Amino acid sequence: MAQAGGPGESGSRGRQPGRALVAFALLLLPATPRAETAGPEADGTDCAEEALSIGRGTCLSASVIAESFANLQGGLRRGITGLGRGAAGLNVDLGAATRSAALAGWSLQATAFAIYGRQPSATLTGSLEPVSNAEALSTLRLSELWLERRFGGAGSLRFGQLTADSEFFIAQAASGFVGGTFGWPASLATALPSGGPAYPLAAPGVRVALGDPEEGSGLRLGVYGGDPGGRHGPDTDPQRHNRYGTTFSTAGGAFLILEGVVGAPAPGQGRPRPWVARLGGWVHTGRFDDLRRDDGSVAGGSGLLADPASSGVPRRHAGNQGAYAVGEVTAWRSATSDISLFARISAAPGDRNPLAFYADGGLAWHGPVPGRPQDLASLGIAYARTGGAGRAADRDRNALAGLDLPVRDGELTAEANYDLSLRDDRFHIQPVVQWIRHPGAGIPDERSGEDRRLRDALVLGLRLRARL
Repeated sequence: MAQAGGPGESGSRGRQPGRALVAFALLLLPATPRAETAGPEADGTDCAEEALSIGRGTCLSASVIAESFANLQGGLRRGITGLGRGAAGLNVDLGAATRSAALAGWSLQATAFAIYGRQPSATLTGSLEPVSNAEALSTLRLSELWLERRFGGAGSLRFGQLTADSEFFIAQAASGFVGGTFGWPASLATALPSGGPAYPLAAPGVRVALGDPEEGSGLRLGVYGGDPGGRHGPDTDPQRHNRYGTTFSTAGGAFLILEGVVGAPAPGQGRPRPWVARLGGWVHTGRFDDLRRDDGSVAGGSGLLADPASSGVPRRHAGNQGAYAVGEVTAWRSATSDISLFARISAAPGDRNPLAFYADGGLAWHGPVPGRPQDLASLGIAYARTGGAGRAADRDRNALAGLDLPVRDGELTAEANYDLSLRDDRFHIQPVVQWIRHPGAGIPDERSGEDRRLRDALVLGLRLRARL
């Protein structure tokens, strides 16, 4: 996922006021990004617990995050960052709202974000696996805007501006983590143009679900615009290019992702499913640069990008693809507490993807303290491995330039946090600690004046979260 600086960024030049107003107007309609579709009750409204009913079939909700991180050692530099994010939107059951039988099963959702602050990964740690799942360019941004038709237990069809990370490659037991890689993994964020259709960027697309992959078993297929940042140059931050989320980009080919889900139903409201398994794969139809080889346009050349005689133009590959698997199981359960375990793994070709292998896993303990069933303790570890071509390119650089710089290997992030729930689960205090081994997958520390990697980073953080 592309990273950018904080509130000191240039913003007046190149602003698009009309698009900012659209995003801001939607922001005034509060909702959570993944609220379930409302269904009719006697009064025509059945909002999710975290949402507010404002009329027949219409639900609003809003949440605010305020967080700060301190990098105590290693990474790019020691220091402290602060970031705030408001999430807001609207969910409408169109059949209930209009009292029209023709619109029964149809719903509409719009979500938006207001983000302000410095991004800890870009400014402090230099890590590929984001320190925070809220960090993004400071802006007002439209996120999702879609229509959905549900067909009972047979499935659903959703189309509009969508994100893939809200439904695909998810481990519900990992939802309590602060680190971004436990959501949309770093392997996909670095492989896909502009990070793919995932926070903070959405893309036009269609998602089809067969069966009930949320609560039972089923199949999902998503097709999205290939580059949610739009047509931007290689040195342009896609978040800046699509600053307000209103570019609705169909550039860059297409991104397709397919996932099959099997599992047992949840035992009750808010309790985790006993077990779930997901198997998926993705394909991107765009063109991707080789990480080691050039285009061969220089006669007699070695064909290596690190060669001073190289053309400097990477070889291009038609398409990209990968596969992944997710498993979750409830290892222990009582009347008010449970412990869930999760694991995820993915792989992709190493010649065109910076991270060819990824794995994470951990546990979520709901109600770890007697009498506090809403608290959540999370412990996890994530590892991303540099592809073979990337490692070979580093060795080529050293051999051809007579250097002894580090060869990238991989990045490992460990996180522990405790989510303390207050005021009927409407306010949360979440201290977090992260240890990042080999930030940037072990890239050289250019400021040290020595041939060494960025030092391992130790990050302490505190997140405050509230919902209305």
